[in-house]
Amino acid sequence: MFTISYLARPPKHSRVPRFFALGFAILLLWAGLFPFTGWRDNGTPLWAFLSYHWPYYFSRFDFGLNIVAFIPLGIACRQDFRQRHHAVAAWIISAGLCALLSFTIESVQMFLPGRNASNVDLLANSLGGMLGALIPPVFRRLPFSLEIRRWRYHVFAEGLLADYALVLGVIWFIAQSDPAMPMFGIVVKPQGLPQPFESPISDPGLFLRILEVSGSLVHFLCVSIFVAMLVRSNRYFYPILLTLSLLTLLMKLALAGLLLTPGYLFSWLNLNIALAQCLGWLMLPLLIRFKRVYLALGGLVLILLEQVISYHWPLTANPVAMLHIFKWSLGHLQNFTAVANLAADLWPCLVVFYFLAFLLFKYQKRSKYTF
Repeated sequence: MFTISYLARPPKHSRVPRFFALGFAILLLWAGLFPFTGWRDNGTPLWAFLSYHWPYYFSRFDFGLNIVAFIPLGIACRQDFRQRHHAVAAWIISAGLCALLSFTIESVQMFLPGRNASNVDLLANSLGGMLGALIPPVFRRLPFSLEIRRWRYHVFAEGLLADYALVLGVIWFIAQSDPAMPMFGIVVKPQGLPQPFESPISDPGLFLRILEVSGSLVHFLCVSIFVAMLVRSNRYFYPILLTLSLLTLLMKLALAGLLLTPGYLFSWLNLNIALAQCLGWLMLPLLIRFKRVYLALGGLVLILLEQVISYHWPLTANPVAMLHIFKWSLGHLQNFTAVANLAADLWPCLVVFYFLAFLLFKYQKRSKYTF
């Protein structure tokens, strides 16, 4: 699978952990402070939560969730700092940064009446960061860890822009994690029409179906372009895109079974979404014939079309209105949807930057050889 010259290459300095740590920290900060309303000083000392009687507020579910939430951040920080520091120093710095982020979130929550600053949450988050920072050394001792690293550089492009794109893929997965949102969709499933609602055509239902199909199709093609630009060769395009689609399907199924009530297990999949997927796969043979420069330009156009479709869609996701299809409480649901919605909002902006950076790099490279 790998050539001798490839296996003999020195290990690369990957920026994936750094990009992932930064992005995931933003998502955690957003989830911890959402919905950012009602700011006030309640007269309590800033760090009074540190001296609360333990456990001031305790829930096994919340405690476990707070641990799990910070494990990925601990892993990413440990991987990044290990490239420049000793193993023990990298672990200490990683655990300390996770604890510092949690401390910052809990401190700011003192000014949000809808949130509860807690020393228990600080402890759970810190434990999650510490445990996450212990995982990379263990993972590297596994027999398949080196194969995964080689596979990454064999299948995907190299360099700073490719590292950034790989993290974009993770953000896209997080955006798709909400089981109430359609698979590869960019609009929330309609639960009745808002009133008053003026449709540009005589049949409002047909108008919404057209928007849902076109939105899912455009987003699928945009993701396909993203994958086509990230892989080294077109022979990897279909396997990677198929794997991505299957993983998204499995994630939707798993999270729907975990979070949704039985009557809404397949709320993320309907005939409109299935039709869009079929049309998208039929268009792929034509799409991959284009050079990557034209794919980047096409991706920019598709992102613009996504925004136009979202603008004309009359419904927006509302955790309160969607509460009846979830098993979770409103507080947990708000945190979960806040992260998924932020990732969905960031994805178009970040992928536009990726397309533009790719075009700029190609232009500079061509200018270098022209002049």
